[in-house]
Amino acid sequence: MKKPVRSTAKLEEPKTLLGRFLFDLIIVFLGVTLAFGLDDFRQARDEAHYRQSMLAALRVSLADWAGHGAQIDRQVGAMLHSFDEARAQGKKPPLPIYRETGGERPPNRAWDGIIATGAARALDPDLFFRLSRFYSRGDSFGDRYMRYNAFTETRVLPYLGDRAAFYGADGKLKPDYSAYVDRLRDLQREDRALVNEAAVLRDSLPD
Repeated sequence: MKKPVRSTAKLEEPKTLLGRFLFDLIIVFLGVTLAFGLDDFRQARDEAHYRQSMLAALRVSLADWAGHGAQIDRQVGAMLHSFDEARAQGKKPPLPIYRETGGERPPNRAWDGIIATGAARALDPDLFFRLSRFYSRGDSFGDRYMRYNAFTETRVLPYLGDRAAFYGADGKLKPDYSAYVDRLRDLQREDRALVNEAAVLRDSLPD
């Protein structure tokens, strides 16, 4: 008795189903891979755009340092020059007083933002260190100015109409006020150094 012969269609049907399954699986894999690739591309593009925005803000911050610091240097320098000339002539001139008209602390927001968001990873390590040191010095400069300004408001401004409050009977500045003028000289020197460093760092930032 002969065995029944299976039809070719029935033999090929499992292979066809397996082929379709593998084909669908490949399509799904390619779709998922493409989706991840597009997402990575968008993320990289957004990060690059954000990095450029933060670097632009940092460049503006450093330019502000260089520009405004140069104005401070000129203003304080003129005050000290006039004061020193008057003292050399034996006069008792008013104390040189610098008052910051804007904020009392340096503009560090751009750098704080770069640190907070991790965008600093895109910076060269040496440049990152130099920027960190610069803004740390900027904070220190702000602290020193605030101490100077506190003395100005409590020990100088209330007595502007009384030269005897500042000068002794021998015509010399009293020790506290001599030190006050020296602190202004210190601020000018530190400001000048920061101005020069800000300009160098601004020009060192990557495009």
